[in-house]
Amino acid sequence: MKVKFTFVPSRILPRMAAVNSCPGQVRLGVNMASSSRPSLPKNYQLICDIVEESGIGRHLTPSDIYAQAVKRRPGFGLTTVYRGLERLRDLGFVSELYLPGADAVTYEPTGPQHAHFRCSACGAIEDVAFALPSRTIRTLASQHGFEIESERVTFEGRCAACRTQKI
Repeated sequence: MKVKFTFVPSRILPRMAAVNSCPGQVRLGVNMASSSRPSLPKNYQLICDIVEESGIGRHLTPSDIYAQAVKRRPGFGLTTVYRGLERLRDLGFVSELYLPGADAVTYEPTGPQHAHFRCSACGAIEDVAFALPSRTIRTLASQHGFEIESERVTFEGRCAACRTQKI
């Protein structure tokens, strides 16, 4: 089976408000919490706020999140960060990103569908405005008898800075 993909290079996605804001957050004067959203324990809410405040296009490791959490709430535990991130991922408030060759899993606010680019020289991770067409996903699912729940597209190579420096 041959699948043809057309890739149109683009710049990093503009920083946008996340689609699934953390419960209880107030944006533009509107309370984003609703009765259908679970309320979070205060420690998980802090983790959610840290990831949300980082913005779309930023990819935080659990260590990054922990460092910020301890500044705001001394005595905060690293285990709490890992448990909180898992729960927030399951609820759809944060996206978890595993990239081959990256030092650690990273997290970003849930937002518009996009792909990622990882620089093989410096390790930088950038968002890329690209998604597989839904028709392609439906076709693959149908041809193979899959039920595709999500997809991730990752590109790897050298970023513009590393190409310029010939790293």
